[in-house]
Amino acid sequence: MKKIVFVVLLLLTPVDVVQIVSAGSLQLDSHEVDEQQELTIKHAIELANPSALKWNKNAQLLQAINIDLNKPRKSIGSNGKRKYWNISFGVPDTNMYFLVTIHEGKIDHTSDLGGDGSSLYPKKEFIQMNDMKYDSPELLKKALKMGSIYPGKYWAKGYNFMLIKDTERNVPLLLVIGWNRDQTKMEAAGFNASTGEYIKPN
Repeated sequence: MKKIVFVVLLLLTPVDVVQIVSAGSLQLDSHEVDEQQELTIKHAIELANPSALKWNKNAQLLQAINIDLNKPRKSIGSNGKRKYWNISFGVPDTNMYFLVTIHEGKIDHTSDLGGDGSSLYPKKEFIQMNDMKYDSPELLKKALKMGSIYPGKYWAKGYNFMLIKDTERNVPLLLVIGWNRDQTKMEAAGFNASTGEYIKPN
């Protein structure tokens, strides 16, 4: 659990390379705009994937996580969707790394961040797109039924979502992340994104 929380602390923070673009001029009421801007984790990955394949035809998914840019309100993520995402790709057995940043439901920035150093991404760390059968809204419902996860109020606001490869169990692990009732400790419920089965985070 400590490892999961540490990773979340790093990844929920927006990266410096991101440049926020202004919203489009389309005239819609605020509720309609919010609905269009929010994406499930699966939809965010599907949106980002073509950019990664354009970067490198052998690109594969490494991880996906929402970014904590929303203004504080209790309902953030309560529908299993978020407006801001970082989707990471790489090329197996290389050090090539590509980041797609999504702001308000649209691709805002792409960054080629790999190529330096000698650390390689092994094949076992990658997630196959067709392995993701379950999405964040349905797995959030499962997590809430367990009764131990509450929305964050001040930091890591609302409910957060992260997809990584659990290399020990060789499964795509979708984490639903929140806080305990007292807002003193982060809590996470893990699920196999292929089967929907609950997996206790390490």
